[in-house]
Amino acid sequence: MKRPAILLLLSLIIGNISAQNQTKEDSRIKMNILYGQITLDAFDMDICSPWYTPEHDSYLPDTTILKELREQNLTDISILLIIGSWCHDSHREVPRFIKILEEINFPFDQLNMNALDSGKSSPDFDAKANKVTNVPTAVIYRNSKEIGRIIESPKKTLEKDLLLIISKN
Repeated sequence: MKRPAILLLLSLIIGNISAQNQTKEDSRIKMNILYGQITLDAFDMDICSPWYTPEHDSYLPDTTILKELREQNLTDISILLIIGSWCHDSHREVPRFIKILEEINFPFDQLNMNALDSGKSSPDFDAKANKVTNVPTAVIYRNSKEIGRIIESPKKTLEKDLLLIISKN
């Protein structure tokens, strides 16, 4: 009796994992893109690593701001990161944003990411209903309530904008 339940649970877990990091041909821009829910492993894929890895590795965040970010209580913070693997702004900002999160030891189980096609659609995310018009967009939540966004590019720097959002709310 326990065996079917365990098999069902395993199939759901495996199905969920395989549903992430999907790619598709974007007919509008005629290129292969990430599409739907993604994990950090997506950035190791051939369609991302040429732009992700160099930008991630070369970015040097402001250490003073990183120190201040580390001092913030991040346990009640979650982030939704909406990207376009086809978008030059995402190519620049997403690797930098992930590096900042790594540097401040952000709990990555509190980061959800979704990749939109060039028409701003995804099977797992309604961009229009969530008022996402540009990518990348980082939506920051405290206790599931939105407290701020970084849209397309930061106003100052990613780390300064993130600190301003987290510290004032």
